[in-house]
Amino acid sequence: MNVSMYAKVGIFVGFAALGLQAQEPAKERIVNGGVLNGKAIALPKPEFPSHLREQGKGGTVTVDVLIDETGMVVSAEANPAAIKIRAGAEGMIAEKEDVDPALVEAAEQAALNARFAPTFLSGVPVKVRGSITYNFMTGERVGEDDPSAVKGGVLNGKALSLPIPGYPPAARAVKAEGAVNVMVKVNEAGEVIEAQAVSGHPLLRAAAVTAAREARFSPTSRDGQPVQIAGVLVYNFVAGEKDDQ
Repeated sequence: MNVSMYAKVGIFVGFAALGLQAQEPAKERIVNGGVLNGKAIALPKPEFPSHLREQGKGGTVTVDVLIDETGMVVSAEANPAAIKIRAGAEGMIAEKEDVDPALVEAAEQAALNARFAPTFLSGVPVKVRGSITYNFMTGERVGEDDPSAVKGGVLNGKALSLPIPGYPPAARAVKAEGAVNVMVKVNEAGEVIEAQAVSGHPLLRAAAVTAAREARFSPTSRDGQPVQIAGVLVYNFVAGEKDDQ
């Protein structure tokens, strides 16, 4: 084989290698969006089954979702476990309590109907993985007894200032983690005047409430008059990280 033949073979092999490389699928890019309630452009409320509401059976359901490049939710899987506090011989005891399957199904269905604006990374649309928290609340909560307070739902995305809670050493020592939901009432000036943790690990609740009291919001008006707002702030604690909201 002469030199020119070797050159032709080399060129052919080179183009073949380039062709194989071009056919390799691009690696899928997924970013972590954390708690997504405040980032949705449409967040339908889940249907609270009437028989459970009447029986006072509520709870908190966190749904892990995957959002595609267009902002559509393509998968939703709920974590039905919640924290229940009861009195024991040695004091207050935290236990896992399973939320009724009907609430889990309602939360997952609502999450599938949520919509988000597309997320871009370096100008390229990407998928987003995160969570949506739904509170099926029964009984009296902060702001529920005040008809003048506007119900604001999840307020994370509406805050002007939302301090990150400290991670309590005792909670870190036992690797306590998960979402803590704090019901808050915001006055006409945008200041939090009441805060009450309604779910989450007991070792994390105080830190979440302390952070919630420091949150600040823009004043809200209704019919031209300043009003109070009642809603929820969601704090997500992840074991192993210094501070996480």
